[in-house]
Amino acid sequence: MTAQLSPTGRFEKLLLASDGTEYTESAQKIALAMAKLTGAKLVAMRMVLSNPEYDSLVPDMAVRMEMAAYDSLLGITAEGEKLGVTCTPMVMHGSNPHEDIIEAAEKVGADVIVMGRRGSRGLARLMLGDATARVVAQAHCQVLVVPRMTQLWSHRILLATDGSRYSDSAAVSAIQLAKLSNLPLLIMTACPNPGNDSVCRESEQVISRLMEHASQRGVMAESMLVEGDPVQAILDTAAKRGVDLIVGGSHGRTGMEKVFLGSVMERVMGKATCPVLTVKG
Repeated sequence: MTAQLSPTGRFEKLLLASDGTEYTESAQKIALAMAKLTGAKLVAMRMVLSNPEYDSLVPDMAVRMEMAAYDSLLGITAEGEKLGVTCTPMVMHGSNPHEDIIEAAEKVGADVIVMGRRGSRGLARLMLGDATARVVAQAHCQVLVVPRMTQLWSHRILLATDGSRYSDSAAVSAIQLAKLSNLPLLIMTACPNPGNDSVCRESEQVISRLMEHASQRGVMAESMLVEGDPVQAILDTAAKRGVDLIVGGSHGRTGMEKVFLGSVMERVMGKATCPVLTVKG
């Protein structure tokens, strides 16, 4: 267990990955509101699906698609101007959405990718959408997954942690967002095997350490140590406590006792009714 939290959790530049469908409407609104909250610069990206063979056969179509994509982004930049948010449009060409989103994030130096939970490519994997799931797994920055019909968090933030370095990075982001939003933070960890006293004691130490750090940052926090399945515990707690943002590490602990795994956060993202932020170590 690390003695100090990792120095991560920046929110200086956001990348909104929009596909123009109903699944990214809430992501657009939250990306703009989050940029205003954090003082971040926002890049609004649309991708034009294309390949060299098709573009050579129908060259005018590619031009029209690019113009339509750019025009749709101008609406987002106009909303940004009203909010005092610096918003830059960006059109990418490619045939693999997740690869182009990740490439765009690296090109602009994004700290967070904001995207809808399901895209326009058919049946979603674990309700996430294939492109979204791949971005979450492969991106080098934080990823905020936004379900439909959701708004920027305004009640309570939940941090799901297991004490790993990934969870420490998630804690930095959760505490910073709670401070910026002036919201209470609920710190939650799991003891999947209540009969294992050493694991439960370690979980309690993790909570105590993060509670202290939140207090030092001036964030009002409370803690929960739960038993049983982590996914269901996170979802149930979020529903009962009015949580409207869940934050967790993108990977879990290695070794014999694995509490929060990447697959856990992926399942949470697929079922949660609020935005979920995954943080890389």
